[in-house]
Amino acid sequence: MNDPQATPTAKYPLVSVVTPSYNAMPFVVGTIKSVQMQDYPAIEHIVIDGGSSDGTREMLQQHPHLTWVSEPDRGQSHALNKGFRRAGGEIIGWLNADDTYQPNAVSTAVRLLLERRDIDMVYGDLQIIDEGDGPVGITRSQPFDLHALLFTNFIKQPTVFMRRRVIEKLRGVDEQLHYSMDWELWLRVGLAGYKAQYLQGQVLANFRLCPGTKSFEHVPKFRAEWLEVLERLFASASGSQIPEAVKRGCLQRNRGQYHLDSMIEAIERRERSAMLRCLIRAIANDWRLAANRGTWFYAGRGLLGLDIDRLRKFGKGSSQGPWP
Repeated sequence: MNDPQATPTAKYPLVSVVTPSYNAMPFVVGTIKSVQMQDYPAIEHIVIDGGSSDGTREMLQQHPHLTWVSEPDRGQSHALNKGFRRAGGEIIGWLNADDTYQPNAVSTAVRLLLERRDIDMVYGDLQIIDEGDGPVGITRSQPFDLHALLFTNFIKQPTVFMRRRVIEKLRGVDEQLHYSMDWELWLRVGLAGYKAQYLQGQVLANFRLCPGTKSFEHVPKFRAEWLEVLERLFASASGSQIPEAVKRGCLQRNRGQYHLDSMIEAIERRERSAMLRCLIRAIANDWRLAANRGTWFYAGRGLLGLDIDRLRKFGKGSSQGPWP
């Protein structure tokens, strides 16, 4: 178990873990415990709570080792940047209030960063868990590829550890974003020339996917916001390093995926006509979806009025986007 009073050394540089929180009881208790139980000795855990009314503040008062604040904020991205500014560590992790670390996650990441001074960010694989902490499956990441990142957020946010200089140089996350702030940050990491290393086969964290979480309830909104990010990027000077053909293909694929996500949402609402409209628009934007078995699997369930199991794909260890 880490010692919050430990003095950082060259062998054990201070790691700051930032947790944004808002009405996340009781999950945030497990988040805090998973940080406490790390075998790395020098960790500061910073919880930025948005003024929760569910008992979070009272719970935080019972954990004197935490650095925390509970006050209204402008959303998750604002809370994150508040935490990043408070962080004193050379290495920074970001763990949301409904996610947890696997044992040895921090020490595994720090070991690589100490061995490879040329690496600025590390990330690994992720275990999906349900509302009761039950394991659902593993979602794999992949080696960093800037063009692949334009379409798929393959970097698993709870597994990421970055050097402090990256956060300072890039000024944290974009506070205008509410869904894709992590994805946009990874993109800026790559565009700025920082080096990110995938720790293949290392499951570093647990991501909770269940009703009530943004990743479960608002899938099309993630893709819609990401399309706005891409359109701004491609119109900027930073986007000039990306070939025009890549830009066109990227926008087509993301638009197709947005309509596919919307189709699945319509299926869950039992809106058959809306489902068919979204299916047509998805294929019109990205014809490859017509050859995707997942497209027709979901469309078939929609036509038959059958429910969709959103966690189904994770049992296969898929590393794809929100849907097949």
